[in-house]
Amino acid sequence: MTNFVVVDASLATMWAIPEPYTEYALALATRWTQEGARPIAPCLILTEITNAIYKRVLRQEIDTKTAQEALRVVLGFDIEIREEPGLHTRALQLAYHLKMSTTYDAHYLALAEQYRCNLWTGDKRLYHSVKKNLPWVKWIGSQLIVGSR
Repeated sequence: MTNFVVVDASLATMWAIPEPYTEYALALATRWTQEGARPIAPCLILTEITNAIYKRVLRQEIDTKTAQEALRVVLGFDIEIREEPGLHTRALQLAYHLKMSTTYDAHYLALAEQYRCNLWTGDKRLYHSVKKNLPWVKWIGSQLIVGSR
């Protein structure tokens, strides 16, 4: 098995903003560190994380100081940004094939496909929409976290 794992913004944001599965997301990150797995993501993850945190500021769930700290925490997890040749083309193909409304999530799918590794997400909707066709997409809310990379 590869030593890479793709993480999406929904999961990475859980590392700094408390959500129902934050405890599992942190435990998973710890397990990856222990196993030597390296989290990777396409460059759009940085924009998506920043936007997810900012939405919480707009909803007045957190203040800007907390938002800055949350962003610092997530960036501290050292997700390797990968911008591979053909990534956007494959994302477009996957989005079309899977009948997705946007290509954002398809970029994470394309990267995981290219590296032949799991994609971990906090997005239950994404997981349910692709799990039948892409068994290497894992949702943080599943009970299969223990022992899964």
